[in-house]
Amino acid sequence: MNCNPIPERDDWFITNRKPTICPRCKTKEVRKAVLGMPLEEDFFRDDIFVIGCIPDFPINRTWGCRQCDAAFFKDTPRNRAALGGLTPRQWPKD
Repeated sequence: MNCNPIPERDDWFITNRKPTICPRCKTKEVRKAVLGMPLEEDFFRDDIFVIGCIPDFPINRTWGCRQCDAAFFKDTPRNRAALGGLTPRQWPKD
């Protein structure tokens, strides 16, 4: 799995698949992100990350960490372009 930080934000990552463990807080709390006003039963579900009504900018996160609020974006050409045209060779070295 390629999970690389986005240089401008220490809590944003671009990845080719959903991380099992959050690289920021080291917990297994990464869930599918859902945008919009949740129903009461959705708000308490453990299998989703509720973004709420205010979207991320410039694109919506694909997954989110329920523990530390880290954002994970799927590595697609559209998302890379929206995040400033990042390419793998521009990602910081671990």
